[in-house]
Amino acid sequence: HMKESNENEDRVGVPSKKSEITMQSSEEKKIALFKSLFRGRNDVYPVRWESKTGKSGYSPTCAYEWNPILCEKPKKKCADCANREFLPLTDQVIHNHLTGKCTIGVYPLLQNDSCWFLAADFDKKAWKDDVIAFLNTCDELHVPAALERSRSGQGGHIWIFFEEALPAELARELGSALMTLTMKRR
Repeated sequence: HMKESNENEDRVGVPSKKSEITMQSSEEKKIALFKSLFRGRNDVYPVRWESKTGKSGYSPTCAYEWNPILCEKPKKKCADCANREFLPLTDQVIHNHLTGKCTIGVYPLLQNDSCWFLAADFDKKAWKDDVIAFLNTCDELHVPAALERSRSGQGGHIWIFFEEALPAELARELGSALMTLTMKRR
């Protein structure tokens, strides 16, 4: 169920036809690639925020955020707001993310408890060694995996993309098994 790797694919398991996306590729092709990999809920998406004190995080995007009539922030949390209305993920939002106008996330758990990918986050002191060990485990088991450096530069994310949506429980079991095998070797 994982994206198969073969001689026509690169090390990270992304088919070579997708690897043909370059800086010169059309905006539509870049957005299509993003959507083919980071598949999650389309009815809502999180956006990154940062406070004046430097605290940061991700929150669901709301049509009424900071609207003086409908939004009760900061007195009331968004989760408790009767007027909360999530915004859907659109190609324009993805374009804005890819061009640096905003930073979005994805809610990978679909409403039927399935998912299209698995992500593992490494951010401890020995993250580089941990990432190498995890990628080696994936490689030995023929599990295509892609590494991304984290925003801070002090960690990494490993992505495993599936050809079809898998039950989230199965995806978690895969991640746990890969982690357990990796830890036994370190």
